[in-house]
Amino acid sequence: MIRIPLREYCSNAAKDVYIPAPCRGIVVALVGAFSETVAADDTVDVLQGAHSVNKITVGADNVLEGVVLTGTPDTTYHELVFDPDSATAANKVLKISVSALVGTTTFNGYIEFDNFAIIDQS
Repeated sequence: MIRIPLREYCSNAAKDVYIPAPCRGIVVALVGAFSETVAADDTVDVLQGAHSVNKITVGADNVLEGVVLTGTPDTTYHELVFDPDSATAANKVLKISVSALVGTTTFNGYIEFDNFAIIDQS
């Protein structure tokens, strides 16, 4: 298991950042906290191309700074394989999409990446 640190400064605009896949594997968890109060329904999403694999959606009871939030794996795409040697560009990077947040805040957390996952080739 590899833990990929994630620290993203956010503001009033939605933002996408990209992290190269460290090796072949899947995303199994997204965990983090905001440094300031955010709004309910704000999101941090890990995607492969346009497909969400794991997403944090802030609940109404979890808007305060410092609350540890855990992502929810997408029921359809949670096992998409990231591979730095893939012929498809979207498979080579983890896309991190943060919704437009009120004011300025930092999201600090990590992505749990399983480089030992048993992956069926289809």
